[in-house]
Amino acid sequence: MVTSLLSVIEEVDGFVYGQGAGGFYSLVAHDHKSILGYVSPAIARYFASETGFVVDALTMTITIDTSYDTFDKRNQLFGDVAARWKQVPFFEADLKNGWRDEFYTVYNPTNVPYFIVERAFSVLIGVVTYGVHINGYISPVNSANGKLKMWIPRRSSTKPTYPGMLDNTVAGGLGHPYGLWETVVKECFEEAGIPAQYVENHTKSVGVVSYLYHPKGRLIDRVQPEVEYVYDMEFEDETTVVPAPQDGEAEDFRLMDIDEILERMGNGEFKPNCGLVLIDFLIRHGIVTPATEPNYLAIVSRSHRSIPFPTM
Repeated sequence: MVTSLLSVIEEVDGFVYGQGAGGFYSLVAHDHKSILGYVSPAIARYFASETGFVVDALTMTITIDTSYDTFDKRNQLFGDVAARWKQVPFFEADLKNGWRDEFYTVYNPTNVPYFIVERAFSVLIGVVTYGVHINGYISPVNSANGKLKMWIPRRSSTKPTYPGMLDNTVAGGLGHPYGLWETVVKECFEEAGIPAQYVENHTKSVGVVSYLYHPKGRLIDRVQPEVEYVYDMEFEDETTVVPAPQDGEAEDFRLMDIDEILERMGNGEFKPNCGLVLIDFLIRHGIVTPATEPNYLAIVSRSHRSIPFPTM
């Protein structure tokens, strides 16, 4: 096991603490009451030429024009901007190549839908995105070698994000208009072929993690506030129900015991936020404890970060 798992968390929760927007522009609601996300200066200059936004370089704000005072108007506004930028070479890697035809909901105030936006565009404007992550595991008493095991998929080599990396058993973004549990059941079947009734009988909600992701080495700088709702699915044994690739999201599923998972995590083989979700699982199941992890408090705190925007 690596000396500390804090490095895994730092890779995911990488945005500055205590510095507000940290050099990013703030995306401000049309009524000036809420900040919805953080936008990099490189992207802010494109907003300056768009009708419907007021860009102020002095205050580093991008404010939605007051005339966009309804849900439908804002949907149209952001949909039109995303479609135009999709044709701009600067955004080719993020929009043209990453376009999903899937919508995420932005909330303002908390719990109230404010507008919906193309998934690939949401990360460019720094709004909060949501997902579900399911840990499929076999308890030590039902495991062939007496160790806790988990079903671990390898992401398809053709995926636009993190191709070929290891993942949680099932995971998916919370697309509009689906609810959390609806997304859990849908993703389990679509990604892994797990029947809905099995999901219903073996899966439970176990919490939520949150972080401010600041990916490094990208052409376009950005911050991604993310909230992941976490579920545990306990499999009865190693053979009765076996996850298998269905929709091309995963190349394969392997049953790994906890020692192999920790080794691969230390090698950086997991998609960053999936490593964070796995550490949360290991803490909840008593495998990572204050006695074994010198940075236990920092890990727990940075896996449950306060999000500075309205949320669902």
